[in-house]
Amino acid sequence: MKWLFFKILLLGLTIYYVPKFCYDKTEGFALTKIHSDLPYNSKWEVECGPLPNAFDQKFIYLAAGGQAYAFVSEDGTYVLKFFKHHLRRLPFLVKMLPLPSNLAEKREDQRERRQKKLERDFCSYKLAFENLPNETKLLFVHLNKTDWIHKNARIVDKLGIEHKVDLDGVEFVLQKRATLALPYLTSLIEEQKIDAAKSCINSICELIRTRCKKGIYDEDPRIHRNVGFIDGKAILIDVGRLKFDPRREDPHVQQEDLIKITRPLKAFLREKSPELANFLEEKLYASLST
Repeated sequence: MKWLFFKILLLGLTIYYVPKFCYDKTEGFALTKIHSDLPYNSKWEVECGPLPNAFDQKFIYLAAGGQAYAFVSEDGTYVLKFFKHHLRRLPFLVKMLPLPSNLAEKREDQRERRQKKLERDFCSYKLAFENLPNETKLLFVHLNKTDWIHKNARIVDKLGIEHKVDLDGVEFVLQKRATLALPYLTSLIEEQKIDAAKSCINSICELIRTRCKKGIYDEDPRIHRNVGFIDGKAILIDVGRLKFDPRREDPHVQQEDLIKITRPLKAFLREKSPELANFLEEKLYASLST
C-alpha cells in the first residue's frame, strides 16, 4: 500500500510540476501557438510595401505579453511580435465534447468573445499603422496570410533553440524597439540630465495630445507599460487597444485624458524628482489656461 501511495503521489507531482517547469522555461512559447487557420479578411488588409531588411538577422526571445510573443533583433533595433492564437482557440476537448444546451451556449459565448477580442486587436494594429506611424514606429503589419514575401524569420526561443517561421503563413508585426518610459526617465534623473527629462515629459504629453487630435482612444493608456522612448521621443509600444472615438478631438476631452493618464507619472516623479513633478504639473495647468 505504501508503494502504491508513493506512486500515486509521484504521478500527481509529475502532472503538476512538469508543465509548470516547462512553462517557466519557455514562457509558454511554441510554434503551434503563433499559427492560425484564420481566413482572409479585407478589414485587416494593410498596405505595407516591401519587407524591411531587418529580417536578414536573427530575432531573440524577449518577452510574452497579453497579445503576442516578442522577439528582439540581434542588433537590438527591432521587435518582432507574433500573435498568441492559442488564446483564441477553445481547447480541443471543450470544442468537440457533446454538451447540454445550456453549456453549449456558454461554449459558443466563449468562442464569440475570443473572436471579438482577436478582431479588436487586429483592427487596432491596422488603425495604428495607418494613422499613427510616427507615434508607434510600426514598420510592417501582416494580418492576412500572403504568398509574396518568400522569407523565413529566424527566431531563437527562450531555451536557445532556433526556429524558422514562414512569414507568409503567420500574422505578425515589426516595430522599432523602444526603451520603457519610466526606466528611461530614471536613467536621465540619475545622470542629472534634467533638461533632457523635461523634454521627454513634453514628448509624452504631446504623444497623448496627438493621438487624441486624430480622434483615437486608447483603452489601455498606462505610461509605465505602453510608452517608450526612441532617441528621446515618446512612442506607443503596445497598440492593441486603440479605436476611433471622435470625442477625443474635443480639447476639453483631450485635457481630461492628459490629466488622467499622466497622474501615475506625476506620482512617480514626486519620488524621483520633485522638480520634474512640478514641471509636469505646471505644464498641465498651463494647458488648462490656453
